[in-house]
This record gives sequence, structure tokens and C-alpha cells, in this order.
Amino acid sequence: MTHLRGNVQRIEKAIADDKKKHEEALAKEKAKVAEKKEEQEKLQKEADQKKKDEDAVKQKKDRAAKMAQSTAVSPQGLEEYKKHLAKIEWYKSTIYPKLKTNDAFRKQCFEARRFVKRTLGQIQFRHDIIVQKYNALAQFLAQTQRQSVDVFHVLLNYVAKTLLLQVQTETRAAPFSAYFLARFAMLVCATIPDFTDYLLGRLGKRCPYLIPQYHDSDPSLSVQEIKSRLRYIYADKSSGRLETFIEHAERQKCFIMFYAALIQTKPDPGQPANPFSIGLGWTWLARICNMPSREITPMLVHAFLEFAGKRMLETYPRQLPKVLRLIRTQILPSVPIQQGNDNVAAIKSFELYLDEYFATGQLESAPEALAPKV
Repeated sequence: MTHLRGNVQRIEKAIADDKKKHEEALAKEKAKVAEKKEEQEKLQKEADQKKKDEDAVKQKKDRAAKMAQSTAVSPQGLEEYKKHLAKIEWYKSTIYPKLKTNDAFRKQCFEARRFVKRTLGQIQFRHDIIVQKYNALAQFLAQTQRQSVDVFHVLLNYVAKTLLLQVQTETRAAPFSAYFLARFAMLVCATIPDFTDYLLGRLGKRCPYLIPQYHDSDPSLSVQEIKSRLRYIYADKSSGRLETFIEHAERQKCFIMFYAALIQTKPDPGQPANPFSIGLGWTWLARICNMPSREITPMLVHAFLEFAGKRMLETYPRQLPKVLRLIRTQILPSVPIQQGNDNVAAIKSFELYLDEYFATGQLESAPEALAPKV
């Protein structure tokens, strides 16, 4: 019986060992299958990601190619604008929320902005007053930066917005204002480089024609949407009436005149160099002339030349006359007529301006101050 019981135990052990080996083999097989499946999934995921990346690159190239062929935007101008706009977007996501959530910070900024607004409101055409107000603002900004970098950026953004609001209102009433507002802006940009992105980012946002970008190549956009992107504003919010073409063009001219005045400004002795080259004017003129004319084109280019044309003629004495001849003989005759003939007078005025240049060799410039009363 003992011998029989021993045999049974050995048989049971052998069966248990076989079962264990079988389970281990199954486990190993399952592990291999799972590992293989995991590897396949990993490879598939990598392949999917690679395809996704390749598709993204292709789409980016397609967009770039499409944009390069577009007659509604300058690709290079848009890229330059986006670099400046990035600072505005950074400000909106990083600094601006603090104005909403931090009462102490908001109060500190409010007090500081009062000084800025008062200082900017006192700028005038006299160079000594411009320097005086610039020095006051520069010292205040430097002191603010030492105390709080965040408040410093709030003020830079506020200076840009306030200055451009003055451009829109003062230059429209008195075009010569563009000169002294531009001189002030030049001094601030020359000594506070951080201000440049705020100024040009907001300037391009308010005046897409400086890019230039027309937003009229997308058939899915309605006329209302295109006007919104072109920065048409409400003439009457209660009725929802947008400004007319003439009202829009006259307002946009203010920003063009300011930009033209900015790039042509010559610093007074002892002042820092103008960070904005007159070459920027050549670039803008080339871009807008190389795109199909729009109804607004003559008004913008005419305004630009009245403020920067003289300096550009000094800088490009051989090239600019050729461009002006091209504008007169080919571009102006191709300008579409606005509904209601709203741009006909502007076209005629620009033609007379250029004809006067070809007759005299001199480009008439907008005066830098009001004519003295007699």
C-alpha cells in the first residue's frame, strides 16, 4: 500500500509539473504575443505620427505656396507682421489677465496710465516739446520697469494704443500731426526696443494695408466679414451701420501717413538713430504696387508719398521715378472704380500730383506745421 501510494504521488507530481510547464509555456507565448502586438502598435503609432507630420508639412507648404500665389496678401509682409503681433498675443495671455484678477495690480497700472495719457496728450510739433515729453515718459518707464516688469509692459501696450488713437484723431484733423507723433514714437522705439513690437503689432492690426493684406481672395467670406478684417468700424453702433468707403479710407490714411512719417524722420543732433529705415518705405511701395490695385490703393499710396516721397526720392533717385511712372501709366488706369464713384476724385488727385512731379522733378510734401496766420 505504501509503495502504491508513493507511485500515485509521483504520478500526481509529474502531472502537476507538466501542468506548470504548460502554463508557463502558455504564459510565455501570451507574453510574446502581447509584446509583438505592443511592438506592432508602437510601429503603427510611429507610422501614423510620421504620416501626420508629413501631412502637416505638406499642408504648410501648400498654404505657403497658395499664399505666395495669392493676390490678396504679401507673404513676407504677413510674416513680419506676425512677429510683431506675437508680442501682443504674449501680453494678452500673460499680463492682461492680471488686470482682471489682481485689484492691487490694476490700481497700480491705472495710476501709471494717467501719467502716460497726460504726457502723450501734451505732444506738439515743436521739437523741444517732443524731447521734453519723451524724456519725461522714458524716465517714468525706466522707473516703472525697476519696480515691476509687468506694469512696464502694461504701460508699453498702453502707450502704443494711446499713441495710435491720437494718430487716428489728430492726423485726420491736421495731417501734419503725423510728423511730430512719428518723431516721438521714433525716440521711444530707439531707446526702448520692447516698445517697437507693441507699436508695429498694433499698427498692423489697425491698418492691414501696411502688410498689405486685403482678405478678398477667400470666396467663403461675406462682404461683412471682409470689411471686419479690413478694420471697418461702426459709424453708428446702435443701428449697426459701418463706416462708408470714404470714411474708412480717410481713417486708414492716417496710419499710412504716420508710418511714412516714421520711416522718414531724421533725428536731431545728439539723438539716437532712427530704428526704422527709409528702405521700409521702398519695401511697402513695391509690395502694394506688385499686387492688383484695389479701390483704396490710390488714396493710400498718395498719402504715403506726401510724407515719405521726398526722402525716398533722395535715397532712390534713379529707381523711384521709374516706379512713379509705372504707377501713373499702368497702375492708376487699372484701379477699379468704387461703387458710387467714391474713389474717382482720389484717382484724379493722385494723377495731378504725379503729373506735377514729372513736370517739376519735385514731390510735394505735406507741411510739418500749420502755416502761420497773416
